[in-house]
Amino acid sequence: MDSSLCCLKQPRDFCCISAESKQEEQFVLALRSVYDKALPRPGRELVRGEVLPSAWVLQPDTRHRKEVTKVVYMTQVDLGTPALPQRLLGFVAKRQAMVIANLASFFPL
Repeated sequence: MDSSLCCLKQPRDFCCISAESKQEEQFVLALRSVYDKALPRPGRELVRGEVLPSAWVLQPDTRHRKEVTKVVYMTQVDLGTPALPQRLLGFVAKRQAMVIANLASFFPL
């Protein structure tokens, strides 16, 4: 993770497992952190973060008589210690929302 983009002093490291599902016209990508002794341990310069149960859900939708893709993004992340200073949490949350909003450029309308 590039820590310079979100005001963290140390880079974060995550070990995650993901699963995909497609049901009718809905696509789901679910993920969470996993722990196993066989996984590499973070280095001294990294902090191991944790992704709690999280998901992306993509569904077809209609807005203003146009077909669009509705994106639902649910995330729970523990960045580990030291975490973000309280004053920066709102800033980071707004940046995540912009990533989702920019997804529209990848989907043809």
